[in-house]
Amino acid sequence: MAIKKGMWPGIILTFVLALAAKLLVQFIPQLGAEALAMLIGIVLGNTIFNDSKWSLGIKWAEKFPIEIGIALLGLTVTLATIETLGWSGVIFILLQMTLTIIFVMWLGGRIFKVSPEAAMLMGAGNAVCGSSAIASVAPAIGATDDQRRTSVATVSIMGVILLLVLPFLGPNLLHHDNLLVGALIGGTVQSVGQVVGTAALVNPTVVTYATLFKMLRVILLSVVVVALSNHAHKLQNATTATPQSGFKFKAPWFVTTFVILMLLGSVMTLPTLLTGTAKSISGFFGVVNLAGIGLNLKWTTIKAAGGKFFGYGLVIIIFQVALALLLIYTLMH
Repeated sequence: MAIKKGMWPGIILTFVLALAAKLLVQFIPQLGAEALAMLIGIVLGNTIFNDSKWSLGIKWAEKFPIEIGIALLGLTVTLATIETLGWSGVIFILLQMTLTIIFVMWLGGRIFKVSPEAAMLMGAGNAVCGSSAIASVAPAIGATDDQRRTSVATVSIMGVILLLVLPFLGPNLLHHDNLLVGALIGGTVQSVGQVVGTAALVNPTVVTYATLFKMLRVILLSVVVVALSNHAHKLQNATTATPQSGFKFKAPWFVTTFVILMLLGSVMTLPTLLTGTAKSISGFFGVVNLAGIGLNLKWTTIKAAGGKFFGYGLVIIIFQVALALLLIYTLMH
């Protein structure tokens, strides 16, 4: 996405906050630069920098640098790394996604009484990749703008809750096994940026594993869109063309680049300087991402989700984490 003139103040603010967090972490190493950036961002974003003139740039800084960071992570991963996930890792993701969508749609219809469209959006957002999945599914099922916005707000807030909880819960419950903690984070946290941010609060190895598990979820987005649009078609008893007609899935550029760079590193030995630089840039962009998440999390966003959707989202993430732990202990432990 091109940077527009009005974005610069927010972009500069986010990067300066990330740099400040990197400097301050020398004095508070227990928290880590990522956590510091997010916590300071939440405070500043709701006080001094609450003006709308900052928002466009902050949103850009939250989303796009981390995509570059994820793409560069491909230089630090090889097919041998993916092999460590094993078939059990793939089955874990398939079951985690499928059961999450089924549960979310059942919960929305039977307990929280939300519309079928809103339930499908929440299912896709939680099972796949947050707002990106919601944006992809919304037109395919005929969801309204209000349904889309409410779902995005709820899923984003739940992602922040997981970001705060999982770095402490995961290592303690999974005996500090980096692969398993990566599976928990990569299999539950919603957006790609939040997955990297959450994993970064543990350690760099968990970032690698969590990113791999997350990539499996993103790759399956097209399957989820087609499945939910078919379901919407059945609910509507439409006599015209099915909602998914004309839908073409295009993998996000950073997923494609990640795969290309990973394959490159698998067939040839890359210079240590190159892989080390890629890891450093990716790590810093992870701090920028969390600074942006903090600055962008407004109290008004939390209010916009509403009490019903907040409760709905909370039950969903509790179910997701419990299901992930059960599957990890059953399939991978």
